[in-house]
Amino acid sequence: MSYETLNAKVLELKDDMIASIQQNMRIESVRGESAPGAPYGEGPKAALDDVLALGEKLGFRTGQADNRVGWIEYGEGEEMVGILGHVDVVPAGDGWTHPAFGAEIHDGVLWGRGCLDDKGPVIMAVYALKAIRDLNLPIDRRIRVLFGSDEECGSSCVKYYVENGYEMPTIGFTPDAQFPAIFCEKGTSNFLAGTKIYNKGEIDVEYFGGGVAANVVPPVCKLIVNGPLKVTPEEGITVTEENGKTIVEATGFSAHGSTPELGVNAVVKLLNAVKENDFGGDFQQLVNFILEEIGNETNGKSLDILYQDEETGETTVNLGVVKYDGEEMSFTLDIRYPKNGDAEVIDDKVINRINSYNFDVLKKTNNKLLYVPKDSELVSKLVKVYEAQTGDKREPIAIGGGTYAKEFPNMVAFGPVFPGEPDVIHQPNERVAVEQLIRAAQVTAAAMYELAKK
Repeated sequence: MSYETLNAKVLELKDDMIASIQQNMRIESVRGESAPGAPYGEGPKAALDDVLALGEKLGFRTGQADNRVGWIEYGEGEEMVGILGHVDVVPAGDGWTHPAFGAEIHDGVLWGRGCLDDKGPVIMAVYALKAIRDLNLPIDRRIRVLFGSDEECGSSCVKYYVENGYEMPTIGFTPDAQFPAIFCEKGTSNFLAGTKIYNKGEIDVEYFGGGVAANVVPPVCKLIVNGPLKVTPEEGITVTEENGKTIVEATGFSAHGSTPELGVNAVVKLLNAVKENDFGGDFQQLVNFILEEIGNETNGKSLDILYQDEETGETTVNLGVVKYDGEEMSFTLDIRYPKNGDAEVIDDKVINRINSYNFDVLKKTNNKLLYVPKDSELVSKLVKVYEAQTGDKREPIAIGGGTYAKEFPNMVAFGPVFPGEPDVIHQPNERVAVEQLIRAAQVTAAAMYELAKK
């Protein structure tokens, strides 16, 4: 099928689309302290309001669910196609070539948090909706672009939407992963574990910490002790001695928590460099747990939770955020398992291991596995649209990343990243070529149109 007219209309909207994306990207919509009318903080609320204002400016129907989820809608009919994204982002972290919230374009490349995850895709879906409307393309289902504001911290926004009886899509996708289509998202078990400090041990640890989010491989880590410390020299490890303190810093390489094998965990790296010391006390328990149960593994083998499935991959484990301040200590684990994994078994084993090192599980969340057969109407339509738009024939894929698609029935992830492109989501220097973003918008528009036809 040819989409030349639709593609041309999307291209015609390019300048306005990119300007709207840049405007939203400049809002630092990292989750903050709850406030009246802003359940996830002022940043996410501002980003949500900005997209709603865009929808109103473009002449669409708009609505919102208690400042948690907004939507922009076009068309008539009882059934609804849902395009679901989010406007909150993970923290910037360090190591940016261009400002994380500057939304600058250099040599045709848009730099900054949210260009791909997920502000760019949300706003390009709004303009794809405008293209469909402006061309007066015949559709049988309404199309609703939905955008939440707490996806990065557990998707409570969409859970609120579902639990409070807002309208559910009949069919749809979330532009928050990659092409050609995602037929499976691994199940997840997430843990926050920790304890108060009762025994400070032999070495006076003043501070230890690393990580920016539970679902990001920690790019940096720091340890401060009072007095001397043995440190094994290694690339990426720096040692500073000042005012009677030893400061050890580690530099790793960030990656999304669903693909920890692509990163270098700075927390693990630092502890490997100081493991010859006998810290004693509660801090030693933290060192032992991390090095004995996780170490340089990313597949959960030492935790005895390694599952492998030919179709949907293997278990992954990410140690995301670690904190020790002399009063309390804590760490997070982000665990993702394939189709043959057993969530109850995984949870039991992990809890038992955590408890055996004298830590408590402070919080646990689970997200079910998403699996939509490759030959389903939804997946097959999306794959056909991708092939028609690109000439690239590919099979749908399984991923470790979890998207909003899990929150709605009959929904999968679709785009915006094309095969072969580098994984920069959740990393410093998140970026996308403008032309690639426009191409993704064209594919998205065609998919929206096809799903809106019964």
